[in-house]
Amino acid sequence: MVSYRLNIRKIERSDIPYLVKWGNNHAHIKFFHGYLPKNESEGNKWFQRSLLDKSREDFVICATEEGGNKYPVGMLGLTNIDDVNRKAEYYIVIGNEEFLRRGIAYRTSSEMIKATCFKGLELNKVYVRVDKENYPAQKLVEKLGFRKEGIMLSDIVLENGTFADMIYYGMLSSDSKAQ
Repeated sequence: MVSYRLNIRKIERSDIPYLVKWGNNHAHIKFFHGYLPKNESEGNKWFQRSLLDKSREDFVICATEEGGNKYPVGMLGLTNIDDVNRKAEYYIVIGNEEFLRRGIAYRTSSEMIKATCFKGLELNKVYVRVDKENYPAQKLVEKLGFRKEGIMLSDIVLENGTFADMIYYGMLSSDSKAQ
């Protein structure tokens, strides 16, 4: 097994091919209800819009191998940043399937929530919406210290036209795991 170091950095235009690859792996990202581009053109448009959108912050999780090779393995960030109410919605997706079940989502989420959300942006609350059928994500957010706040029935419409129930979780800056 190759050893690697992880770091989180702002998304760059050069990351678009990875996002497209992950976005086209429907079986792998079936519970990720955020947007991932389906082709380079969509990716470039999304990237340009995201640079201007002050209500979101997008980051890439990079793995650096011992030999120095670096490559994105996932993406995380904040959407619906609300400066007035000091809250934002958190998301994460591990796009590279080789990096699943290694604790990467937990480690990077924990770092991001503490350093960026509560210390950097001084948010009071971070919330997550998790598909009711996505049990691994529910386990992750509960381990991170998020508390279940409720279930929104038929909260989002899926690509196939059906609706999905979403569980809402929240974490306050005063919560012990946020410290």
